Amino acid sequence: MISFGKWPRVLFASVLAMALWTFISVNTNIFSVDGKFDGFMYFTSYILVIGVWALVAVKINVSDKFYKAISIFIFALTPFFCMQVAMILSGAAEYSFGIYFINIMFYVAIMAIILAITRSMKWTAIVTNLVAYLFNLSSFVVNILRGTPLIPSDFLAIGTAAQVAENYTFQLRYPIVVATVIVVLVITLIAKFSFKPQFKHKNLIFSLSGGAVALAFIITMSCIDFTNSSMDVYDQYHANNTHGSLYSFYINVRKMMLSKPKGYKEEDVQALLSNADSEEQTTVDKEEMPNIIAIMNESFSDLNVVGDLQTSEDYMPFIRSMTKNTIKGQLLVSPFGGYTCNTEFEFLTGLSMGVLPRGSVPYLQYVSKQYPFSLPSHLDELGYKSVAVHPYLGRCWNRQKIYELMGFDEFISFDNIKKYMDEDDIEYVRYYVSDRTSFKLVTDQLENKKPGEKMFLFNVTMQNHGGYTYDGGEFPTVTISNLQGHYKEAEQYLSLIKESDKAFEELVRYLKNYDEPTIVVMFGDHQPAVEQEFYEELYGKSLSKLSTEELQQRYKIPFVIWANYDIESQDDLKTSPNYLSDLLLDTANVPKNEIENFTSEVRNDVPQINAMGHYDSDGNWVSRDEDTSNALDKYEAVEYYMLTRKENKDAKENKDDKK
Repeated sequence: MISFGKWPRVLFASVLAMALWTFISVNTNIFSVDGKFDGFMYFTSYILVIGVWALVAVKINVSDKFYKAISIFIFALTPFFCMQVAMILSGAAEYSFGIYFINIMFYVAIMAIILAITRSMKWTAIVTNLVAYLFNLSSFVVNILRGTPLIPSDFLAIGTAAQVAENYTFQLRYPIVVATVIVVLVITLIAKFSFKPQFKHKNLIFSLSGGAVALAFIITMSCIDFTNSSMDVYDQYHANNTHGSLYSFYINVRKMMLSKPKGYKEEDVQALLSNADSEEQTTVDKEEMPNIIAIMNESFSDLNVVGDLQTSEDYMPFIRSMTKNTIKGQLLVSPFGGYTCNTEFEFLTGLSMGVLPRGSVPYLQYVSKQYPFSLPSHLDELGYKSVAVHPYLGRCWNRQKIYELMGFDEFISFDNIKKYMDEDDIEYVRYYVSDRTSFKLVTDQLENKKPGEKMFLFNVTMQNHGGYTYDGGEFPTVTISNLQGHYKEAEQYLSLIKESDKAFEELVRYLKNYDEPTIVVMFGDHQPAVEQEFYEELYGKSLSKLSTEELQQRYKIPFVIWANYDIESQDDLKTSPNYLSDLLLDTANVPKNEIENFTSEVRNDVPQINAMGHYDSDGNWVSRDEDTSNALDKYEAVEYYMLTRKENKDAKENKDDKK
């Protein structure tokens, strides 16, 4: 028998339904995808709202047995409700029945754990739905802001993400509305049809059975070898579509673990490095060694590499004009739209993300003790003073600790910037300290150093950090002239690159008049996470249709090396961040350590490498799954040795004596 509930319930249901109805009505624009209105999802949202109202306002009187049957049926459907929400928020479902079943079992395992804890069918179903909703919603939002969905290492970097999140502008999309209404509907349904089973030892049985199911699932999944999984770990959005959000997340967790390479022997690696260290090098007088400046410019890239991009004006005219005493080229990097620290790790250590577990973040996972083979530690042994400059919070990516372990003598961050510069002299572009100010912190170190002291200055900038939705008025100064879409974020980004180009010109002008030999390298960390439609128009196809080789255009970043003294100029040199310090030291005629000597040998066979694969010496793309390079086998063994070795050479020992 069906009847209306008491008037407070009907009033509450009406207010809730009207709020949802009004919200959908005034936000119809969110149901437009690629310029097409999705009428099905739009009207489905209204129908779901009516369902929410009916479940709250209407009272259904049925027999006790039928009520219990409905309750058990809804409880059993919980994993399927969760899966439906995941499918809405993950995009097009392209997986087989087997993959669908595995994802369902993940939600069953979550239910089992919650049942063992709460010993309540009602709260098990509600909490499981909320967990699934929040997980998939988080992944969807991260994909909007960064261009890639949630991955395991995001949880390690949650502190860094929180620091920059306020500078992103979130845009509501219709899958969020539909998924939210479904979750509200399901939770209302669970609350309406729920009962407390009454039988002997109920709590004990629920706890034991829930724990047993969860344990059985965990043991089963831990026994599966995911090494040769067909999941596309490089396109996480596509991976979620083909393997489901939970299953793909779990595979990423398993693949993040650092494991011993096949056939690994520590003595073989030590012999390999010993041979590299014994290579003959030209003896260089300390007085002849230059000051070294390395600038990793946040999100610095030339988006022309993706496709034909025409703009109202050149966004990096100075760098393009540089020819004398200049080496220019292209880096193949591993991250896109974030994870600056991985490119930074490669440059400072000479190690590569290309032989580390996919999805790993070395700064947060593997660097936990003094690392004596880093670039600053090596230069320290040669008598250099090493200073890191990053005009943002020092705790981001654990830099305060990492820089100490890497051998830096000093770290200038936003936390202590006022010790080095008057507050009134700090210039901001949008929300962040400008490149001009960042470079001024570097040149001030040169001005104030001791006579005859050699300096290594490593500057990680912040000016160009995402998001690109600032509405202060001065942007954009560069507009796109040849694309059909209007891409405000891309235009703001290109305008920022123009500012970086100007600041770099000022730095070079300063160094031309500086009376000590100084060499500077500037490179980007990754391309920016601007509108996905922008990239798709540049490519001329959907990102989901790209091959792994085509995808590499989103991972190519410019670099430039310049000196205020004579060096041999080169153009269009292709390399990777892990080789860049080797190239820099060669160009500066500074002695190298065993790691740089070793990577120099690897570079001959594998000139460019990232987490997805590499280009061979003939310029052919080789996917990581297809790699058979002996050089990379050695590289992987060396890298494993470097990150797991038990003994520590103290890079700071007798430091003052050496200087």
